[in-house]
Amino acid sequence: MAGEPKERRDLKSVQRELEARRKAIEAVDGEILSLLLRRLELARSVGRLKSAHRIPLRNFEVEAEVERRLAALAAGAGHGEGLGRELARFLIGLSVKTQAPFLDAAYDGQRLRVLVVGGAGGMGRWMGRFLNGQGHAVTVFDPSPAPTPHPRAETLAQGLAGADLALLAVPMGVCGGLLREIAALRFPGVAAELCSLKTHLLPVLEEVRARGLRVVSFHPLFGPGAETLSGKKILFCREGNPQDVALVRGLFENTSADLAEVGLLEHDRLMARVLGLVHLVNLVLGRTLEQGDIPWGALCAAAGVTFARQAAATREVLFENPDLYFEIQRLNPEREAVADALQRSLMEILDAVRRGDRDAFAALMASGREFFRDGAPVS
Repeated sequence: MAGEPKERRDLKSVQRELEARRKAIEAVDGEILSLLLRRLELARSVGRLKSAHRIPLRNFEVEAEVERRLAALAAGAGHGEGLGRELARFLIGLSVKTQAPFLDAAYDGQRLRVLVVGGAGGMGRWMGRFLNGQGHAVTVFDPSPAPTPHPRAETLAQGLAGADLALLAVPMGVCGGLLREIAALRFPGVAAELCSLKTHLLPVLEEVRARGLRVVSFHPLFGPGAETLSGKKILFCREGNPQDVALVRGLFENTSADLAEVGLLEHDRLMARVLGLVHLVNLVLGRTLEQGDIPWGALCAAAGVTFARQAAATREVLFENPDLYFEIQRLNPEREAVADALQRSLMEILDAVRRGDRDAFAALMASGREFFRDGAPVS
């Protein structure tokens, strides 16, 4: 309009141009999504083929080639290799997540009748779904009235009758008594416990094995929120009849999980650090921040990358099952030794700072770097 100020006309023109460009971006988004869905369908077909022929989920040479190819394309388009590498990692992650369920449901062994004791709890429900997906007949025994998609046994004896495998997804503090009860019922199948710690069960395991119970100890290092087994670790304790260990391990053998065997005592020494110590550090960090005089929102507003990563791990711990995390601390056979080492390490670092000893502080960091230097990245 003739009487309208030029600045206002210019602003309206800019807004129209912005809207037109946003519409163009919206159209491109639709094209990207369509192409992504096509790629995921191809990934699903690859997953089905891998499952049928027992081909491992991950092929790291192929993944590296995808990353190199997209990095080169991005660099050639003038955007730098970083964009291509980030896109490759995103696409590879989606493909792995899409293919993993096909392998996780793969099972070519004997179909079993499984009683999941504690099957209404988090890990019990996860195990029930997983085993049912493999074609096993799953029954649940659990005093909890929480819903479960599987048939329920009224009593432990009823559930064990005719079962090939009893899977114990129960709190660590009650597992020993339950194993004794199963042994007293003369269960002829395999009883598999998945406690996060094992040492407290040693006397019971020796007792029930002497009474003829076939016990296997294993430990899935993930929680009930796991959507697939890709990148997840499962440890199997060597103690027990090798055939019985092989039966339980066989449930996961052709899946996308990483499997390993350890001795029972070695298992708990490892867990004292990768669970007990890490949980303790995060609990202390959360408690320390909570007792400060700066609210959470203000901390987040000022947070950098390191704080964000630490806070994410701490939040994950704090929102977990407190009963389980309490038992991991209470039953940790090396709790005091690990806690003492944590206190000593804290004092070493603080002492160097209080003395103004930069060289001592740098030496502590150098020593830590040396410990981590040659290790494989944690996945």
